[in-house]
Amino acid sequence: MNPGFNSRYETLEKLGEGGMGVVYNARDTRLGRLVALKMLPERLMESPQAREDFLREAQAIAALNHPHIETIYEICESEDAPVLVLEFMPGGTLCSRLEAQALSMDEIVRYGLQVADGLAYAHRRGLIHGDVKPENLMFAEDGRLKITDFGLARFDDSPTVVLDGRVAGTLKYMAPERFEGRPASRQSDIFSLGVVLNEMAGGQALPEAFEHLVRRATARDRARRYPSMDELAASLRQLHEVPAFTQPEIPTILVVEDDDTLRSVVEAGLTYEGYHVLTAGNGRDGMRIATEENPHLVLLDVMMPGLNGLDVCRQLRRRGYAGPIIMATGRGEEVDRVVGLEIGADDYLVKPYSQRELFARIRVHLRRWSNTCANSSVYLAA
Repeated sequence: MNPGFNSRYETLEKLGEGGMGVVYNARDTRLGRLVALKMLPERLMESPQAREDFLREAQAIAALNHPHIETIYEICESEDAPVLVLEFMPGGTLCSRLEAQALSMDEIVRYGLQVADGLAYAHRRGLIHGDVKPENLMFAEDGRLKITDFGLARFDDSPTVVLDGRVAGTLKYMAPERFEGRPASRQSDIFSLGVVLNEMAGGQALPEAFEHLVRRATARDRARRYPSMDELAASLRQLHEVPAFTQPEIPTILVVEDDDTLRSVVEAGLTYEGYHVLTAGNGRDGMRIATEENPHLVLLDVMMPGLNGLDVCRQLRRRGYAGPIIMATGRGEEVDRVVGLEIGADDYLVKPYSQRELFARIRVHLRRWSNTCANSSVYLAA
């Protein structure tokens, strides 16, 4: 088929082909802008149902006007077949972006929020997308992520879209109820976006709030998902507005230990785990560094000459240090542990401890601290 159906549009290259259409990049010679031309594949040219679905897609997009939804300019005819003239997305698909590079946490939440806002807008107008996936999310010239390909979209009162007698959609992103023959719904779009968010994270260690969001969005039981896309968007917006999330810091850990060998081993292990590590060989240096650097967590040896760990812990709390303090000692007496906890320590390790145990304790306390004080900074009075 010759896509050069109209002298106004100069076809440049084929961009892709899916089950419902073929897309070309073209230049609008009248307005001097790039556009995307979507037309039926040749195998569907004679199908009345395919033409009806294609026109329904045009009507669906035309009913929407949102900064995160692809714009339709017009619908034309080529060889008696409809052609959609759409906004061109030079940034490519989210799928391609994920294959090329890992996204930062800020990008994951920001892009997820853009998609959620666009879908919420469509839902409020009675339109279900039905095929939310990275291939159908594309970047505009200004970097915004937009929802594209409404070929499987349906209005609330319209029948489920089928292809070759099967419920249409992409298996990986389809909600469980879709496999039971239920039509696409707001809840199934929420599920699909949850899967996309999880895929965007790419296995990274995430804040608990984000993991909870994904679990709720992808709950097998529809009743346990977000009741609306607006509420999912609101949860993403809360994450986006937390400074500690949008500008993530590498946690800083201060190790105060007078045993040079143990201090070096702990420093190397924590550094390998991805932490920023500060060290001190005695209590006074530990106090000074803690006051100057405000670490996220302090690992504090109890038995040190001069200013011992108990005194350091007590003074840190008096000066207002609110971050976790883990005490470590070679003495196993219960009274030492009780005293340490009474003066403000959060945990107590008895030497020799394994690095695995140490790292697990640190992760737990940093997570608790982050969840409790996400909008606070550690403060030490000089």
